[in-house]
Amino acid sequence: MSIDEVRPDAPDATPDETDPNGLFAEHSVATPADDTMQWRAALLQLVNWGGFGGLTTVPLRGDATMISGASGVGKSTILDAYTALMMPSDTKFNGASNDAVAGRARSIGQRNLLSYLRGAVDVVDDPRTGRPVEKLLRGRGGDTWGAVAMTFVNDRGGQFTVLRTYYVPRRATRSGEVQMQLVTHDGPLRLDTLEVAVAERFHANTLKKLFPGVRVHRTYAEFAAVLHARLGIGANGDGAKALRLLARIQSGNQVRSVDELYKDMVLERPATYAAADRAIEHFDDLDAAHAAMRTEQHKLELLEPITGIHERTVQAARRLAELDSFGVTRSGDTPLRTWLLQEHLRLIGQAVTTNRADRAATTDALAATTAAERALVADAEAAQEAHRAAGGSTLQSLAWAVEQEKVVRDDRANRRTVLSDRLLPLVDVADASAPDIDSALMSAEAFAVLQLHARQWLAGWEREQERLKRERDGARDRRYPLSHRQAELRRERGSLESQKGRVGSRMHELRAEVARASGLSEDELPYVAELLDLAPEEARWRTAVETVLGASARTLLVPVDRLSHFSRAIDGLHLRGRLVFEGVPLDLPDLGPADPERIAGKLLFKDSPFSGWVQAHVAEPARNALCVEDASDLDGGGFRVTLAGQTRSGRRGTHGRTEGRSIIGFSNADAIEELDTELASIGADLDAIDAEVAELDRRAAVLEHQRSAYDAVAVARFDDLDVEASERRLADLESRRTEILGADDELQVLEQQIERLAEQLESTRRVRFGLEERQRELNEQHGRLVDDEDLVNDRLETAAPLALDEEQRDALAADFRAAAAPGDPDDLDRFAETSQRLAERLREAVGDAEAELRRADDELASIFRAYKLQWESPNLGATAESYGDYARILEEIRGTGLAGRRSEWRRRLTEWSGQDLVPLLGAMAASVEDIEDRLEPINAILRRLEFGGAGDRLRIRLRRLAPAHVQVFLRDLRALTARSAPDTDEADLEQRFAELSRFMEQLRRPTQGGDGTASERDRLLDVRRHVEVSAERYDSLTGELRATYRTLGEKSGGESQELVAFIVGSALRFRLGDEMRSRPRFAPVFLDEGFVKADSEFAGRAVRAWKGLGFQLVIGVPLDKVTGLEPHMDELLAITKNSTTHQSWITSITDARSS
Repeated sequence: MSIDEVRPDAPDATPDETDPNGLFAEHSVATPADDTMQWRAALLQLVNWGGFGGLTTVPLRGDATMISGASGVGKSTILDAYTALMMPSDTKFNGASNDAVAGRARSIGQRNLLSYLRGAVDVVDDPRTGRPVEKLLRGRGGDTWGAVAMTFVNDRGGQFTVLRTYYVPRRATRSGEVQMQLVTHDGPLRLDTLEVAVAERFHANTLKKLFPGVRVHRTYAEFAAVLHARLGIGANGDGAKALRLLARIQSGNQVRSVDELYKDMVLERPATYAAADRAIEHFDDLDAAHAAMRTEQHKLELLEPITGIHERTVQAARRLAELDSFGVTRSGDTPLRTWLLQEHLRLIGQAVTTNRADRAATTDALAATTAAERALVADAEAAQEAHRAAGGSTLQSLAWAVEQEKVVRDDRANRRTVLSDRLLPLVDVADASAPDIDSALMSAEAFAVLQLHARQWLAGWEREQERLKRERDGARDRRYPLSHRQAELRRERGSLESQKGRVGSRMHELRAEVARASGLSEDELPYVAELLDLAPEEARWRTAVETVLGASARTLLVPVDRLSHFSRAIDGLHLRGRLVFEGVPLDLPDLGPADPERIAGKLLFKDSPFSGWVQAHVAEPARNALCVEDASDLDGGGFRVTLAGQTRSGRRGTHGRTEGRSIIGFSNADAIEELDTELASIGADLDAIDAEVAELDRRAAVLEHQRSAYDAVAVARFDDLDVEASERRLADLESRRTEILGADDELQVLEQQIERLAEQLESTRRVRFGLEERQRELNEQHGRLVDDEDLVNDRLETAAPLALDEEQRDALAADFRAAAAPGDPDDLDRFAETSQRLAERLREAVGDAEAELRRADDELASIFRAYKLQWESPNLGATAESYGDYARILEEIRGTGLAGRRSEWRRRLTEWSGQDLVPLLGAMAASVEDIEDRLEPINAILRRLEFGGAGDRLRIRLRRLAPAHVQVFLRDLRALTARSAPDTDEADLEQRFAELSRFMEQLRRPTQGGDGTASERDRLLDVRRHVEVSAERYDSLTGELRATYRTLGEKSGGESQELVAFIVGSALRFRLGDEMRSRPRFAPVFLDEGFVKADSEFAGRAVRAWKGLGFQLVIGVPLDKVTGLEPHMDELLAITKNSTTHQSWITSITDARSS
C-alpha cells in the first residue's frame, strides 16, 4: 500500500454489528452529533525493524484490524514499533513476549531497541569465550539504521505523520547509544527515500531538505507536546498519562481483580508522595543539624580522654627525664652513685657519733661494776673466815659431798633416760616375751634377767634376718617377668593407638624399616591381617579364624610390579625379626559372597587394590576351612576347624596357637580393650608384690631396731643406772648437815650470809662480763666505722661532683625511703640492701615510664585512627605527634563547636512547625476524594454502554478501608501537626525529635535492593491501597443489582476480557479527556494478544465495547484464536517468516467476494 492510497474513512461510515456477511463488508457511520474530529492510525511504515528488512508498510484501514501469524513471526514486533514511535524511551517492549521473562527488564534474552534495529534472531554461546553472542540480521561488524513512522488521518481528510529515525553505531552496546531523531509532519511521508539521509546520520538539516515542511524535535518532551496537541491526546496536559495508559493496555498484562485493574490502569501516583517528599526535605535540614550536633558530641566523647592520656605522657616523660638525670641506666660515676656515697657518709657519721657516746657510757658503767665486785669479794672472804672460826669446816665437807653425789645422780638419770626412752620401748613393742622395762630397772636381779633375755635374742636374730632376705628376693624375682610383660603390653598398646589395625608393634617396626629402605609408603605395604575382619555377627569364630589364617595374616603384601625393587632394597637390612612378604597383583576382581559356613564367608574384606587377591587367597581350599561347633563334627572330608581352634584335614590335625593375641581386623578397639584388661591384671599383681616387699622391708627395719636395742641392754651395767641409790645417799648427807646446823644458831646465820654474798657476787660478775663484751663490740664497731668512713671519703674525692638540684635530691630521698620501707631508711646496717633495692626500684621505674609512654602513645594513636576512620581529614595524622591538632579540635568542640551545633539544632527544632506536615495530612484525605471524584465521569461513560447479553449496565464502586497501621499513622500525623509550642527542656526536645524521626523515617524512600515487597512508605502513602474498587452490573431500567465483580479468576476468560474492555475503555476515554464527547479524538488502541481467552461471543462483546467507546482496534492474535475474532474484525493482516533467512513480510487477506 503506498502513502497516496491512505484515505480517511468516510465521515458517515459506521459498522453494522448485526451484518453477517463477513469480515470486510462496507458500512456507513453517522457523523457525531458534537462534530468531534477523530484521528485514526492509517499507515505504519517500518524500515529495518526486527525481521522486517527494508521498507515495510502496514495498512490500518478499518475500525478493527487483526494482525495474525505463527508464533515468533513478528506480531509483537509491529506493535512494539508503534510503542517505540509514540511512547517515551523507558517504556518496556513486547508485553506478550517478555512476560515469559521475570521482571521484563531490558537485558539479554529480552527485546530492546538494539535487538530490533539489528534484527537479533537468537543468542548462542561463543565456543571460544563461552559468552552469549547474538545472531543478527544487520549491523554485524558495521553501522546500521532503521526508522518507524505512523500516518494518522482524521475524518476531515487531514493527515499527520510521526517519524523516528535511528542510527546504530557499530560499537553500540545499549539502547542509549543509538542516535535518534524525532520528526512530525502535517501530511504524509514516504520513507523509501530515507536512506539518502543515512550518510549524515539523519542530521536535522538533511531531513528537512529531504522532507520539506517537517519539524525535527530536539527532545521527547517537545515531540510529545506536538503529538498531544495535534492528535488530541489527553486534556489539560494529561497527554503523557494517556500514553502511559495506552502502553499498559497494549502490554496486555494479566489482571487478577477489578481492584488491581482499576488501580493499575486508571489511578496515578497520589499526591501524598510529593507532599511527603516536601515534608522530608524540610525535616532533613533539622535532621542534618541534629546529625551535626551528634557528630560533635561523638567527637567530644571520642577525643575527651586524650587530655588525660597526654597528661600521663607528660608525667611519664618528666619521670623518665628525672631518672635519666640520676644516671640510672648509665655505668661509672653517676649522680645516683655520688648521692648514695654522700648518703652513706652521712649515715656513717651518725653511727660514729652514736658509737662514741655508747663507748663512754659503757666505760663508766664498767668502772662502777668493778668497784662493786671488789667490795663484795672482801665481804665474802670476811664472812667465810668467821664461818671457819665458828667450826664450819664439817659443813663445808658435807656440802662438797652433796654436790658430788648430785653429779653422780644426774649422770645415772641421763643413762637410764637414754636406755628407756630410745631403746627399750622398741623391745616392748616388738618382743612380747621380753620382761617389763620399768620393773627390770628397779633392782639388779630384775635387770640381770632382762640382760639374759637380750643375749638369748641376739643369739638367733641373724636367722630371722636371713629368712626375711630370702622372702624379699623371692618377691623381687616374681616381679621382674610381670614388669617386663607390662612394658611390652604398654609398647604394644602405644603402637596400636597410632595404627588402625590390630597388628603388633614389632610387625609395625619391621614394616616401617623396609618401607624406608624401599621408598614405598606403609599404605602400599599392608599386612593381610589389616585387610580382613570378622563380620560382627561372626565374632565368636575369631579363635578359629586366627588359628587358620594366622600365618597368612602375618604376610606383608608387596605390589608384584615393585617386588624386585623391594627385594633388592631390603637385602642389606639387619632386621630384628623374620618378615614374610609376598608380591601380589593389584585390582583383581571381587569374588562375591562366599559360603557363610566357611572361613571366607565369615570375613569382611577391606576395600583396597589388594582386596581381590586377598579374597582369592582366603578362598583357597587349604585355608577356607569349614567351621564346625565342636570336635564331634571334625570327621568328614576337607579342611575343618572348631570354635576352639582345633583343625582337621582327614586324619591330620592341629590344636593350640603359637601367639595368644589376635591380629586380624580393621579396627583395634577390641585389641586395645584386651590389652587394657591384661594390663589391669598385671598392675594388680605388681601392686600386691610391691605391698609384700614393703611389708618385708618394714619387718627387716623393725628387726634391726630390735637388734640395736638388745645390744644396748647387753652391754649396760646396773650400777650406771641405779638412780635410787644416789637419791638415798643425798638424803643421808642432807640429814647430817641439817643436824649440825640445828645444833648451832651462829653457824646457821653465817651460812645464810655467805650464800647471800655469793649470789650478789655472781650477779655482779655477770654484769661485768656483759659490760666488757659490750665495750669490746663498741670498739670493734668504731674501728669498722672509721675504716668505712675513710673508704667513702676516698671514693667521694674521686667521684664527679653531684649535679642535682634540691628538687631532684628530695625525689631521690623519697625513692630511698620507699625502697627501705617498711624498714628505717637511716639504718646503716641495711644501707647496702636498701641501695640495691633503690637501684632496682629506679630501673623498674625507667621501664614503667617507658611502658607508660608507649601505652599512652598507642592509646592516642588508637583514638586518632578511630577519629580519622569516622571523619577523614588529610591534614590530620594518626600518631601521638598529632596531639596538638586534635587538642585544638577538642578545645574548639568544648568551646564553641558542640554548643553552637546544639544551639543551631535547638533553633531549628524550635522553628519546626507541625504546619510542614499539614499538606501531607490534607493530601491523605484529598487523594482519596480525588479517586472518588474520578469515578463519576467513568461511570457516566459506562452508563451509555450495554454490558452483557441482557443489555445491563456496569458501574465502578469504591469502598474506603481503614487498616490499623494507617489509622495509627494518621493519628500520629494529626498529633504532630497539632503540636505548635516547642518544648524547652533538653530531654523533652530529644524525645520530641526521636518521635519525629521515627515518624519521618516511615515516609522515606526505601533503600535499593529491597525484596520486592511493599515498603512501609507505600503502605502508608499510597492511598490507592486504602480503598477497594469493585464493579457492579445492574439493570439499566430498575437499577436492580445483578452481580458484583471483585476477582477475575472466578470468571471465564471471555467474561473477564469483556469486563476489562469496559473498564479500561471507559478509563481510557476519561484519560484522553473525551469523557464528555461522543467519541475520543485519538482512536488507535493496540492490543498484544487481545481477547485470546474469549470465545467468539464474548470476544464480539469486547470488540463492540471498544467500538462503542469510539476506539480503533489493532490486535495481535495467535493463529489458533483467529476464528473467534475474525467475524468481528474489519481487516486481517497475516505475517509470514522465512525460517532460513528469518525475514518477515505482511500480507493483507481479503474476502473471497472481494477478490
